[in-house]
Amino acid sequence: MPKLFLLLIFIVIASCSKTEENVPLTTPTAQISVDKLVRKASLINQDIPFRILNEAGVDVTDLATFYVDGEAVVGSSFSSSAIGDFEVYGVYMEDGVEVTTNTESFSVIIPKRKIVVEDYTGTWCGFCPRVSAALTSLHQETDDITVIAIHETANSFDDPMHFDQVQILKDAFNVEGFPAARIDRNTDWQNPHPNSDVTSIAGLETNLALAINSELEGSELTVQVNVVYEEGSILGDKLVVYLLEDGIINGQVNYYNEDSTSPFYNLGDVIPEFEHNEVLRNSLSSVLGDEIPVTGALTEYITSFTITVPSNYVTDNLSIAAIVVDSNNSAKNSQFAHVDEDKAYE
Repeated sequence: MPKLFLLLIFIVIASCSKTEENVPLTTPTAQISVDKLVRKASLINQDIPFRILNEAGVDVTDLATFYVDGEAVVGSSFSSSAIGDFEVYGVYMEDGVEVTTNTESFSVIIPKRKIVVEDYTGTWCGFCPRVSAALTSLHQETDDITVIAIHETANSFDDPMHFDQVQILKDAFNVEGFPAARIDRNTDWQNPHPNSDVTSIAGLETNLALAINSELEGSELTVQVNVVYEEGSILGDKLVVYLLEDGIINGQVNYYNEDSTSPFYNLGDVIPEFEHNEVLRNSLSSVLGDEIPVTGALTEYITSFTITVPSNYVTDNLSIAAIVVDSNNSAKNSQFAHVDEDKAYE
């Protein structure tokens, strides 16, 4: 008897991204194929529809009885009023033979806050390494963060990672001198950038969640972002989606070369092979975000983008940052995922 696969899928709300005065570098597209897509996590009381495709690709959901943790459910969906991990399989008749699918696992969760930390920086900025050191320390303490490094060329000092729309961000968030570090976009992370400013709020329960799924085929990258609210979307909320790159090696001016207390002591007043991570490369949405349409409680909003990845990007080092912001551009929650990763609600 052939082995069949049970897919937990969700209804996709297709959307198109609007632009502000800045034009996004991507085009909204249809969602990523659900052939192998399983909703790994859902919120409390959120409907979780089940679907079975046989080997011929025929939808046989209506023929099946579904069992969650060994108990039959009514219809082809399930929800839970409590968090936990579950297993589901389906049973149906085909050509007079009873077929049992493989068992799939899924979770019901309460969303947690993933804090956005942004580093306004430049290779010419001698004090900027201190924020890099703070971010390294922060990464060691928590995974509940989404870090974005925003580079700018200054005067005659070229920065090869310069982000073309950096001035829009600087104007929106009152960034003047570099380095400048921001928590959830609008809060100044002041020197000496204590971890506790972030860790005290990272991982707290919240009322909305984001998921990211992306596929890279050749140089064409498709990114799908899911957003769900416990009580429905809030008017004025926007979705920001960025493409980041790690592992970029470039010289970095270093004013801490003679500071024996610094991790950059004696590395040179220009560190020749400084590793730049989480560098903002492109904005898939409008740089300040695309409006999230009105959606009901526990109803997913899903949108997707495509971009042709420039040949000078190292595709193995690319990642996606997705942020929900309010009407004042303050981050409410975020998600981070590597390219080709299916990152569920957390």
